[in-house]
Amino acid sequence: MRKFRVTYEIVTPESAEIGDAEERGFVSYGGWRVSLEESIACADTIQLDLRGALDLCSPSEDCGAWFAESDGREDYRTGAVEMRSLHPPRNTTAASYKRLRRLLGIRT
Repeated sequence: MRKFRVTYEIVTPESAEIGDAEERGFVSYGGWRVSLEESIACADTIQLDLRGALDLCSPSEDCGAWFAESDGREDYRTGAVEMRSLHPPRNTTAASYKRLRRLLGIRT
């Protein structure tokens, strides 16, 4: 079965000042966040089927090798913004990538 991954990046006002993200990692079923350090130990939990990945991410932009959300999830209390991206399996062919882009409703 093909496996997709959903990554996240949280940018806070403080981290934006230095041009970096506060936190990065993967999102697994149920919305659980897995840090980059933990991802090796949790490799099975960060691999999702397409339906599960789309439950966690609503991509609207084609980044060439993955799809990203254009609007983040903002925490108005702290000012932090979380952005998520959908990463297809590495062995995805160009034709399958085009079909996936069409399925997501993303225009080039």
